[in-house]
Amino acid sequence: MVVTVEATEYLERAETGRSHPMLCVCDESDGSDRYVYVKYENFHEDLTTDHLVSELIANMFAIDLGLPAAEPCLVTIDEAFVDTIPRSPSEMVLRYALQNVPLTAFGSTQVSPVRRWEATDLVHKNQRDEAALLYLFDTLVENTDRGNGNPNLLMSGYAFKVIDFGHSFQRCHRGNDFNGSQKPWQSGGVGNHFPGNMQHIMYPSCRGVEDGVLSDFTASIAALTDAK
Repeated sequence: MVVTVEATEYLERAETGRSHPMLCVCDESDGSDRYVYVKYENFHEDLTTDHLVSELIANMFAIDLGLPAAEPCLVTIDEAFVDTIPRSPSEMVLRYALQNVPLTAFGSTQVSPVRRWEATDLVHKNQRDEAALLYLFDTLVENTDRGNGNPNLLMSGYAFKVIDFGHSFQRCHRGNDFNGSQKPWQSGGVGNHFPGNMQHIMYPSCRGVEDGVLSDFTASIAALTDAK
């Protein structure tokens, strides 16, 4: 079940990520605070409702499969909240995107303390199975936005914290350019292993894992129920 919270206080706009989501204090149903990175369509010119729906579904799917992903939530936004957003040039983009309040946006619960994955980071031997799971997951949902050029991965100590699933299921997006291309389970349907910025960040680290990781991955998918 996805938690719904209410945005009550604007804190800042993230410095990273193409959409530069806004960090907000949100109220939970029991009155406690939750710090959430919030994004909505038109936070940048290519961010659509399709991306937000994909983000939510893929984020929940990842958690169901045991990936260490940030907890997603739905965030209700009203006019009173929008009035708290400053009128700087950067934040005017947010005010414009949120002009048709009340509305519901996508939220990703803040993970702290964290830092962003760097190209010099290493996948330790005891993390290789988890790295392979992330590679398999992103390959299955056709998430093209976890490559060397834009890793979309956080680190808390040595632990992975997975964020940003908006480019998953792009085949289902309106106006997509897949044009009948092969699906990832079909021959020729996987291309995230080729060298370059689009190569998945975990591909080099998971090539030597045991075959059992793939078996466990498919078994986990088969074990999912309608309740998840």
